[in-house]
Amino acid sequence: MFLKKIEITGFKSFAKKTTLDFSSSGVFNGGKDIGITAVVGPNGSGKSNIADAIRWAMGEQSMKTLRGKKAEDIIFVGSGKKAKLGSAQVSIYLDNSSKKLPLDFDEVVITRKIYRSGESEYIVNGSRVRLIDVVDLLAKAGVGQRSYCIINQGMADQILSATSVERRSMLEEAAGVKEYQVKKERSQRKLKSTKTNLERVRELLVEIEPHLRLLKRQSSKAQKGEQYRIEFKQKQHALFGFLWSDLTKAKDCLKEEKDEIGREMMKMQREVDDLIDKLKKESKNIVSFRDEIDKFEIEQSNLNHKINLIERNLVIEEGKMELEKEKAKDIEEIEVVQVGADMVKKRLSEIKTHQDELIKRITGVESLEALQELKEYAHVIAQEMYELYEAVVRGKMEKKKPQNEIEKQRTVNLKKVHEMMTRVKELKAQKEALVKQNDEVRNKINIAIKKDRHERKETIEFEDKLRRKQFELDKIKDKFNESKIGLVRVEVKEEDLLRRIQTEMNISPEKLLYKGQEVDASQFEHDINRLRFQLEQIGGIDDSIIEEFNETSKRYEFLKKELEDLEEAMKKLGAVVREMDAKIKDRFDEAYSHINKEFNKYFKIIFNGGKAKMNKVDVKIGGKTKKKDDENGEEDVVDEKGAEEKIETQVGIEILAEPPGKKITNLGMLSGGERALTSIAILFAIISHNPPPFAFLDEVEAALDEANSKRFGRILSEFSGQTQFVLITHNRETMKEAAVLYGVTMGDDGISKLLSVHLEQVGEEGEIKS
Repeated sequence: MFLKKIEITGFKSFAKKTTLDFSSSGVFNGGKDIGITAVVGPNGSGKSNIADAIRWAMGEQSMKTLRGKKAEDIIFVGSGKKAKLGSAQVSIYLDNSSKKLPLDFDEVVITRKIYRSGESEYIVNGSRVRLIDVVDLLAKAGVGQRSYCIINQGMADQILSATSVERRSMLEEAAGVKEYQVKKERSQRKLKSTKTNLERVRELLVEIEPHLRLLKRQSSKAQKGEQYRIEFKQKQHALFGFLWSDLTKAKDCLKEEKDEIGREMMKMQREVDDLIDKLKKESKNIVSFRDEIDKFEIEQSNLNHKINLIERNLVIEEGKMELEKEKAKDIEEIEVVQVGADMVKKRLSEIKTHQDELIKRITGVESLEALQELKEYAHVIAQEMYELYEAVVRGKMEKKKPQNEIEKQRTVNLKKVHEMMTRVKELKAQKEALVKQNDEVRNKINIAIKKDRHERKETIEFEDKLRRKQFELDKIKDKFNESKIGLVRVEVKEEDLLRRIQTEMNISPEKLLYKGQEVDASQFEHDINRLRFQLEQIGGIDDSIIEEFNETSKRYEFLKKELEDLEEAMKKLGAVVREMDAKIKDRFDEAYSHINKEFNKYFKIIFNGGKAKMNKVDVKIGGKTKKKDDENGEEDVVDEKGAEEKIETQVGIEILAEPPGKKITNLGMLSGGERALTSIAILFAIISHNPPPFAFLDEVEAALDEANSKRFGRILSEFSGQTQFVLITHNRETMKEAAVLYGVTMGDDGISKLLSVHLEQVGEEGEIKS
């Protein structure tokens, strides 16, 4: 199983969808440096957010581990150039062709999504699952948010600074006993729950036993009074059956009488209703005639208005016609022309032509007569110039209309007069038609008034007949109401008897065992009271005592069986816990032996000598308690106050590390670099025992110098054959071991971005080949 790719959207600084694809590494194409990918970038660019994203997707719940305070801190909070997001999502794609994950898929996609509201969901291959499902699934493959598949610099040093008991827990994680621990924890929870249920069942049995004994005594009494109860029920059936039958007959008789009166009343009511309908119809006719009269009057008013309007238009048209006749007589022969630029240009052009003619004629003057003619011609030109000047000053000038235009205008005026005469004739014809129509409407109004008077007379006759019928109907209604009251009295008695039957016998009247015999009601009442007293003397035990006794007996037997089942379940759960403890111990001992050996091996490689080992030690953990428990190796010590102190002995792990040429008695004597190298040696020892399918190492080699970094790289290269490594690093020596480099950058928008380079794309001079 290998990690194929990671998709991050909205998680911390990765606001946009970001994909880290590992499918091109040697794990999938048979290369030499298989499964080593390096993620590099400056401080603060968001590199470690990739490891946090993987840890979160695999189910991490601690916000402190994810470097946050609350859930919404892992959602992109926004920047000056991009608004905050409403959700974050991380998907990890796992190659499952080896079926290490117990799913029938060659590729498994685990997705975790969280919303700013706090809601979150887990999805495996498109199906929603629970957190526990994801944890179980990854635990079976040897990975998880608590395993050594994700290690940062602090975690590497944590195994040195941890207590001996905590180191044992870390080695148990490395030993791959997570699956057994989960089963053990579940069995212990079930065992605790079963123990609680067992105590509860025992308490219920203790509670039920005295009540069951009481019910047994009461049941015996109830059986002795069964004979009285049977006689009591028989008397009740006979008495109540007789009374119910008697009331039913009286009720049927009164109901028949009421129905007869009701039929008569309905018949009379129909006659009254018919009269009311006829009266309403007559009233509608009156209203209809009134409406008709109003309609005709409105029509008459409209006709009068139209006649008045036509008369007014007729006067106007006749006046217009006389005016046009006068205009035809007084057509003016003089036309006033407005002075404009075009007219002035035209007149000036004509005057200039006359001037040119005058000059031409002056050159050819030979006599005084000719000269006199030229003077007169010059005066004409001057007069034209003056008239033009006057016209320009006044803005207009008068000129005589042509005779043909005068005749044309007279013809138009005569045509208008003829059209107006035709219009006057049409208006007179319309007026005559409207006057005739008005007379017809007046006749219709007179006819409608006569019909209205006739209908009003018939309405008065109907009203008188209706009053008489209504009086008869009221008398019948009084008789009907009296019969209803009588029936209600019987029904009240019937309801009282029904209530008594239901109260005393808890049955409906239809279930009374009555055969129609006559009954002395007072004697039966006396017998019933006597039997009731005798039953009370027995103890007033109701019919449900025997049933309750039987039910309680059944429940008591059921709880006894349940107690036996719970005790058996506790035995089985205890066996499961012991079995898991044995498996955990075996796996741990095996892992401890191997890891201890590998720890010394890698310590010598990294330090180029020296020695290191792990030792098991017994650690006592105690606390005062009031309860005494000798299980699981606990010792009970009672102090002078009477309180008990539970002391539990657990196995812890001590680490001894001596670099070459040094005598170290405790880990506190190691320098910072030596602690880092020791942590890495332990890390590789753990990985060598139970190699995870993939591992994220977040700057675990940050404190190493160049020589130690080379050793770290060589060891890493050896392990890459069985574990896929993703390294978040600043170390150049570590980068050399990677097949793929991912660069993480962050611009001024606060968003992390990826750049990827395959080392085979890098040339000898460091350039990127196409």
